[in-house]
Amino acid sequence: MACVNSTSTSISSIEPSGLAPQDEAKEIQTTPHCAVREYPVPSDTISFCTAKITGRYPEKGRAANSACEQFYFVLSGSGIIHSERGNFPIKQGDLYFFRKNELYWVEGKELFVAVGNAPAWNPQQYIHKDS
Repeated sequence: MACVNSTSTSISSIEPSGLAPQDEAKEIQTTPHCAVREYPVPSDTISFCTAKITGRYPEKGRAANSACEQFYFVLSGSGIIHSERGNFPIKQGDLYFFRKNELYWVEGKELFVAVGNAPAWNPQQYIHKDS
């Protein structure tokens, strides 16, 4: 899962102070089990969001990002990241780093994560494989 950053996101609210208020973040229900809150960041080199995963993400198959490195920092809850590198239980305070093109899926139990991407994520970079 990645932030759902798009080029249409306005960054004027974050400048010049550098603050991205929570009430100006864009809420997106990406799947029935995953909700994202995307924060406007005035940069092409990074993006940031939070995500709540309460089940399987993606619903079927595996996901990857073709252009970004990404991390999940667990704010609360727990889960398991199933990756081509192994299965990794995660809990509050853990950080998981995804390599570019790393195929994965997540089992979340009220999993709330901070998600960072570099460079900034966009939907065209998302890869979904059914197997």
